[in-house]
Amino acid sequence: MAQIDPNGLCNVGCWFCPVRYAENPLAQRMNMPIETFENIINQLMAGKGTFVADNFDFIYTAHYNEVLLYKHFPEMLEVLRKNKIRTIVLTNGTPLTKARTDLIKEYQDVVYGICFNIPASEPEEWAKATGKPVKMFDKLLEQVSYAVEQLPEMIEKNTLSIQVNGINKNSLVEYGGWIQQLVNAPEMDLDPTSGTLARMSNGWKEKFPNLNVYEMPYLVDLYATQIFKSGEIKLLGVDVEESTLDAGPNFIKSHSMTWPHLVDIDSKSKFVFGMGVPVTWFIDANGDVTYKHIGAYKSKKELFDHVEKYFKVKL
Repeated sequence: MAQIDPNGLCNVGCWFCPVRYAENPLAQRMNMPIETFENIINQLMAGKGTFVADNFDFIYTAHYNEVLLYKHFPEMLEVLRKNKIRTIVLTNGTPLTKARTDLIKEYQDVVYGICFNIPASEPEEWAKATGKPVKMFDKLLEQVSYAVEQLPEMIEKNTLSIQVNGINKNSLVEYGGWIQQLVNAPEMDLDPTSGTLARMSNGWKEKFPNLNVYEMPYLVDLYATQIFKSGEIKLLGVDVEESTLDAGPNFIKSHSMTWPHLVDIDSKSKFVFGMGVPVTWFIDANGDVTYKHIGAYKSKKELFDHVEKYFKVKL
């Protein structure tokens, strides 16, 4: 996998994002020439087997930018199609017009999924979180609804999702207590089951029950099954880009994750496992990858079904 940010613009200012605090007008005006983008892709493809992994076939196109505002977005999809490279669109949802959804529908061999990064499920809280007018929220819902209607294949693959950004108790200590330094941060209840983040996640689930709303995965229940307890199948977690050596283990303990966990303090593994979304790898006894699931699991049943299918076991 590779990450290429072809533009610098984001049209909202979420309270947790650097765009809200340190705007860069020059970067926001910049769009990578499509010739440059294609040249980068050509070099990556030519480098497969040398400085690029043989199985390279995926790129991410968003960090602090809104890729749907890239003025060469249609041409970018065509370049990726020509090279048989896939991508995921990470978007705040407001630029996903019906025309852009229709375009993505035509390029589903390229666009593997869409992840809506939306910080609140209620109009007033969304407006406060993003710095946008309340009236835009209805338009956002309309556009998400249209995507759900037009992209049933993504629903079936579980790659149309909503990611709710928020904070938990670790946010009070991570990066020197970064949450306390953000002047635009709202008051939030940190209770993991009934607090603000849980309430917003549940709000999106009620509005769009067919969508995958990112929350704690169902791995805790899986690890409690006999086949994992016996060691017949092993579960290993890898934490990437944690702020401290303790941040990952503390989160694991607070969520009852008792399986072995590795902390990749140098973030080297992201060049293998990818960036931006959770990835679950199914690896057999010979070390061969039998399946790779991109994105969080939507249900316990889906996770359990995949374990039975790709490990040929009965839970």
